[in-house]
Amino acid sequence: MKKIVIVFILMLLFFVLNLQVYAQIDLDEVDANHDFQRAVISYHRGEFNQSILSLEKALSLKPDWEKTKLWLGNSYYRAGFTNSALEYWQEVIDSGGGSVDLRAKVDNISYLRSLGPELKDTPRFVLFHEISGVSDNYSIFKRPSSIFPGTDGGFYLTSFATNEIQKFSANGVVIMTIRGGLNGINHPFDIIENKDFLFISEYSSDRIIRTSKEGTGIFRFGQSGSGEGELLGPQFLTADENKHLYVTESGNRRISKYSFDGDFLFSFGQKNDYFEGFLQPTGIAYFDNQILVADGRKKELFLFDTQGNYLKSFASDLLSSPEGITVYSKNKFLIADGNNLLLFNVLDGNFSTLSSLDSNARILKASRDINGNIISVDFNGNKVVLLSDFTRMYTGLNLNIDRILSDNFPEVLVEFTVQTVDGSPYVGLQKNNFLLTEDSYTNDSMALIAAGSKTDFVDISYLIEASPSMEKAANAKVDGMKDLLDTIAGKGSINIITAEETPVLELEHGNVSDRIIDALTSEVNYSRDWSFDLGMRLAASELMGGGYRKAVVFLSTGKLNSNSFSHYDLTETLDYLKNNNIVFYTVSTNSGKVSPELEFLSRKTGGLVLPLYGPAGLNDLVSNLRSKPSGSYTLKFRTSRDSDFGRRPLPVEVQVSHFGRSGKDSSLFYGPAK
Repeated sequence: MKKIVIVFILMLLFFVLNLQVYAQIDLDEVDANHDFQRAVISYHRGEFNQSILSLEKALSLKPDWEKTKLWLGNSYYRAGFTNSALEYWQEVIDSGGGSVDLRAKVDNISYLRSLGPELKDTPRFVLFHEISGVSDNYSIFKRPSSIFPGTDGGFYLTSFATNEIQKFSANGVVIMTIRGGLNGINHPFDIIENKDFLFISEYSSDRIIRTSKEGTGIFRFGQSGSGEGELLGPQFLTADENKHLYVTESGNRRISKYSFDGDFLFSFGQKNDYFEGFLQPTGIAYFDNQILVADGRKKELFLFDTQGNYLKSFASDLLSSPEGITVYSKNKFLIADGNNLLLFNVLDGNFSTLSSLDSNARILKASRDINGNIISVDFNGNKVVLLSDFTRMYTGLNLNIDRILSDNFPEVLVEFTVQTVDGSPYVGLQKNNFLLTEDSYTNDSMALIAAGSKTDFVDISYLIEASPSMEKAANAKVDGMKDLLDTIAGKGSINIITAEETPVLELEHGNVSDRIIDALTSEVNYSRDWSFDLGMRLAASELMGGGYRKAVVFLSTGKLNSNSFSHYDLTETLDYLKNNNIVFYTVSTNSGKVSPELEFLSRKTGGLVLPLYGPAGLNDLVSNLRSKPSGSYTLKFRTSRDSDFGRRPLPVEVQVSHFGRSGKDSSLFYGPAK
């Protein structure tokens, strides 16, 4: 009997203790954590609406959780609801939470959404890095005469005194040297890159070199003299889109025009009834079927058409010895002038000073690189000078982690974008520019496995207007697709969506021509109430798991209906595209103007408005998409952290650093459930 009583008392104590433990468990916290976990997983899958729903549930259970508000901001931003994202982030900041990086992100997004960038005055550039060619212990280059930025963030340099062409990485390291084969290069003066070729002017041999970007397949044309096709002191070069090369000759005081194959066409710039002739032609630049030339002795700029006909001249007290000319932006040019860099606006003829180096400097040429910096060569100082817009100097870089893939846990992929403060992609970064940490501990297994600017693969959502007018142009959707397939040439994936009242995904991630064309033959419910915004939303959503070059190609009659933005307004539609690095293209079946909203979306995302049956077809569209600079990168690392069978959130932070600028972002992920 005594044993039974003891057992009963023990059981009673065990039951009471368990009741107390159970009573201490916060069931709301348990449920909120589950919802938060589902939200983070959905976010990394690109399912932002689902992420928002789960986060809203978690917030209703635990209203004070900072992490939920932060991730709500993340999800709303990627879903295109930027104002809602800013409200959640600002709420965290106002309550004393959030990091310095969050404050910087909010400030920068608010600035970009304001008129700040558009109202910005003429920029002022200041030095932020120098690369010395000569020192006491070594010589990399000597008497640099020209620079040409590459699409990879690096640049080509002509070393006039050492007879070499050098290719530098975006980090300022020599990665290739071109010496011109057995014959060498005799005092290279200028260099330009044009698609497949490099062109180099040989000042002392009076020739032009055409070579591949790797320095192979060298072809020379021109010879010393003053006759047709002969050269005397060739200096600066430029090229047009019709494969014509223009050369300034200091000895013959003229411009000579050649084909890319070295065929002489004609010369211009000599004295005639309309033009008094050059005294010292130096820098030259092509734009909009016009040629802009500097004359160092006359201290003027002269404008010609591509046939060599004189059009106009420009003078300024700021010009003292103008030399190299390069395009800065539309209708604006960089002029290298002694120790000064000038900005010239061809529309109004105005000159302004962008930057000044020390008084002994002689800038022969300067050019704006793909990241918005200015690279200039100081011939006297034997150095390359890198300049940056003063407003960018101390604001760092913006790094945003886009998603984390942990399907192959413990191997993890981190996809992220790096941008300047004005939202431009930052190109050319390498592994040594990044640092990845977990719980503040550096992960040495990190590897950079991909960079968006190095790929030609495109991910396209082909969105088709389902209006009655489009029904009458039924062949257009097949014609457009065939054109796309021809230009993509197997390097791409295609989704097909019809913008019906309820949009339909006709094909997902297709890459076989027959299968893609077959998907276009499915029956379509054409209607006056076809839905553009829902169709666009579905088209963009199908790209969330895609690659680095993503685009929605909208086949349209050019006109939208009255309910085109009844579900998502124009701003939300634009933000959904821009916040996920998606370009929007409008392809019109008609030759007339398209709706202003379509033009707006195309322009703001960096896309184009093109006629379906134009002379170039859709080749310009694909070329435009593939040529765009991309600030997207992917890191791979192996985590040593315990995921607790997929239940524990694992933090990751990525930092970027480049020539004194830096930026970072942090995120969370979960391992696969086991």
